[in-house]
Amino acid sequence: MKFTDVAIGDAIKTKIKSIAIDSYELQVQKMPELVERATPIFVEKSIRDTEYTLHYLSDAIGVSSPKLFSDYVLWFVDVMKNIPIPVKYLFVNLECISEIIENYFDDREVEIIRSYIKNGLNLIDMTGNQESEVTPAEHPLKKYRDNYLEYLLNAERHKANALVQELVKLEYPIQDIYLEIFHESQYEIGRLWQANKITIAEEHYCTASTQLIMGQLYPLIFATPKNDLVFVGACVGGELHELGVRMVSDFMEFAGWNTYYLGANMPAKSIVETLIKENANVLGLSVTMSFHIKEASDLIKSVKLDPRCADVKIVVGGYPFIVDDQLWKTIGADGYARNAREAVEISVKLVRTGGIL
Repeated sequence: MKFTDVAIGDAIKTKIKSIAIDSYELQVQKMPELVERATPIFVEKSIRDTEYTLHYLSDAIGVSSPKLFSDYVLWFVDVMKNIPIPVKYLFVNLECISEIIENYFDDREVEIIRSYIKNGLNLIDMTGNQESEVTPAEHPLKKYRDNYLEYLLNAERHKANALVQELVKLEYPIQDIYLEIFHESQYEIGRLWQANKITIAEEHYCTASTQLIMGQLYPLIFATPKNDLVFVGACVGGELHELGVRMVSDFMEFAGWNTYYLGANMPAKSIVETLIKENANVLGLSVTMSFHIKEASDLIKSVKLDPRCADVKIVVGGYPFIVDDQLWKTIGADGYARNAREAVEISVKLVRTGGIL
């Protein structure tokens, strides 16, 4: 990543509150209809939403990834359509941020920041003219996934578990159950939460239920013969979304690796110590939210700088890396995987080739 971009991203974070307040005040001038709605709660929420946008903007700039901010804008548009709030509010809000930043940054910095905002504004213009995507062929487990998801959303965890156990009896591959039932349903649950269609409590219930159900399959996963390869799976400090890296760890275990699943919110020092102690071949890092990318980058640097970790290969995964498929290179990883099956394939290749994909 570019040093200039890192500095700009950090600088935005130190000024977020002031920029958000100034941007909101300018937006009220541009949209007089907001004056009638300007209760203390409305003003506070509007400024907080702008701060949220600025956080995503600073994170994207900090890792030189316009795609991350563009993806955030598309998500915000989707949320506004479901609330519903006119998308023009977001459009004008971004325009106001673009104008206000000249009061805080020099010309070169403003040029870089505005290029990201301009991409977002262009996307808002385009959202009404997008062609529908071609629907891929359905997997045979799709009908069961729909039932599984319905059970979870209706708080019927036991029915969801019974469905999975039935699929095992029908001899569907464990890997397919993980990817087509667990992974895909969790993706849909996350989308429903982001679109404000389910509550955070419902999202947590569904995720916790899936973790419990996955645990029922462990006797099958851990029964596979083991090789001498070691995989450590973790989330960076502050990252709480651990289900993805847990799935990867289970896939690695099923493939014969010795796995050390460290879970969520792991301090960098503890991860490095584990890599050394267990003589790990591969570290799998999961990042779900873009504002944890910098922590992942810092951790990767710590691993690469420690001579005792010289042979450790680092594979990253999570939503930001799907949005920007070159981001893994930017932060210094050795590879990235879109799902657990890919993580196994890439890890094996990295070990066999000494780090060349």
